[in-house]
Amino acid sequence: MKGPLGKKVAAPKKFDPKVLFPISRTDQRKGVFEKTDFSKIKGDDVWNIHELLWIDKKNNSHHNELSISLNCTSKNTIESKSMKLFLGSLVHKKFENISEVKNVIKRHIEAVTKSKIKLGKIYTKQNANECEIKISSKVKPLKESSYKASKRKNFKTYVFKAFRSLCPVTNQPDIADIYLVADINAQNKKDISEYLGSFFEKNGFHERCVEEIFLELKRKKYLIKSIEGYFERRGGIAIIPRRYSV
Repeated sequence: MKGPLGKKVAAPKKFDPKVLFPISRTDQRKGVFEKTDFSKIKGDDVWNIHELLWIDKKNNSHHNELSISLNCTSKNTIESKSMKLFLGSLVHKKFENISEVKNVIKRHIEAVTKSKIKLGKIYTKQNANECEIKISSKVKPLKESSYKASKRKNFKTYVFKAFRSLCPVTNQPDIADIYLVADINAQNKKDISEYLGSFFEKNGFHERCVEEIFLELKRKKYLIKSIEGYFERRGGIAIIPRRYSV
């Protein structure tokens, strides 16, 4: 069975948690990740939900925003369009209050992902030192870092703006800002800029792109504490994969 992404699918006419479509983390990581020990990586995928509409038992409509945090060790993640369809179907059910809405969302997403989730406030972008991304017509493999940091490492937050990859289902561009907490020098920034530019015509889901970048930076000996891919929202949902070293 294939999910609804890339297809013309009618909005549900009733509350329908069955539209939630799981994507196996194992399947998503096939290829460059086969030999990776994911026990050494932690993190989550934050889903910023900007258009949560629900109706109370007095027939009053409400608009809220919240974030959903799903651990990167979950068995499954959820296809983004199916998440939008599920959340949209909430208007066909009446709720006492926002707490009940959150409990329903939590219960059904945990059932599909086989993992606990956290609900919170909208996740916002960090302040960071801005860096550019260099686009090239040629694929630029990441160069190994030769930077030797001092014993007192100088970790700062950098943002490489206007990252682009392509959705592997629709082939449409996904735009993001890539945040790194790292101790890097000028040459590192240049090499990372060119490497990120090589994703411009590359297909990959948000989570896979962020994990691939993080693992490659670590493999090539860059001093990286964490990475965040703050992807622009579609259909009222923004996905922000975050990965850290253990």
